[in-house]
Amino acid sequence: MKTFLHVGCGPRYFDSHSKQQVRPLGFSIEEWDELRLDINPGVNPDVVGTMTDMSAVASESVDAIFSSHNIEHLYPHEVPIALAEFKRVLRSDGFVVITCPDLQSVCALVAEGKLTEPAYISPAGPIAPIDILYGHRPPMSQGNLYMSHRCGFTLNVLLATLEDAGFLKTVGLCRPNYFDLWALASVACLEEQQALGLARNHFPESANNIANHDRVQSDLHLAITDVLLIALENQQEGRLDQAKQLYLEILELEPRHAEANFHLGVIAYSQSGAASSIPWFEAALDINPENEQYWVCYIDVLAQSGLTDSISEALELGQKYGLTKEKALMIAKELNLPTV
Repeated sequence: MKTFLHVGCGPRYFDSHSKQQVRPLGFSIEEWDELRLDINPGVNPDVVGTMTDMSAVASESVDAIFSSHNIEHLYPHEVPIALAEFKRVLRSDGFVVITCPDLQSVCALVAEGKLTEPAYISPAGPIAPIDILYGHRPPMSQGNLYMSHRCGFTLNVLLATLEDAGFLKTVGLCRPNYFDLWALASVACLEEQQALGLARNHFPESANNIANHDRVQSDLHLAITDVLLIALENQQEGRLDQAKQLYLEILELEPRHAEANFHLGVIAYSQSGAASSIPWFEAALDINPENEQYWVCYIDVLAQSGLTDSISEALELGQKYGLTKEKALMIAKELNLPTV
């Protein structure tokens, strides 16, 4: 019999007809033993513990983990600690199923001015966006601060966070109508169909809507490319403030976007002078040092800023990456510098 660790299990629930304990989808009583873990001893768990300290659970001792609406109760810096604990207690062929609120669909309601209007009715009563964002207000008002929320996720962030924690295969599901996310992450590198099969067993909807991280990242890349094209058009037509804002939006999604950093350098040069553009060009070069145009512009603004000592170093370093020797010699000659 396989064992799954039910993290943040809460009290036991029983079906009113069969009288059997209600289990998470895919973890049937016939196939799985349940090990219940909760921070609250009042729900009579098998193990009293937290997600960030499951030391009472032996390493590589469970086949799966189920965690429903727990991870958002952690502070952001605690999330990697909890996921490391999840990975520690899982066997080499184990997997974790996580569900949590979807901030993207919740924030859509907030943007419509519906922060405190009920989004849906749960067994615990009406749930408004403010409850999903910060924690269910009624139990917190009665002193149950375990219910407070301290972080949140969109689908691409949740899947990326699991991959950063060392899980080798991730698939996910976003349900905007239910304001929730579902993710399955495996310790081993599963084949796509095997991962999707597991997801079908443990997710509440069909696999037609299931996305892997690669597809989410691909969609994100296409969206960034669209924004980049609009930013370039604005820049070419002289609408520098609009272009600058779009480039900054790209960096919010992908901080190491070389082209956005480079064009922010170009705009900074135009609006505020050479010295203000240096950090942007340095960022672009750090990301893509093989781009010769970046080196040429960077060295040019160093010269205009009077940073002569830095130019020789940049010429030497540039030739190790994307700056050709011919171009370096040409620049040195124009600036009356010793050949490099």
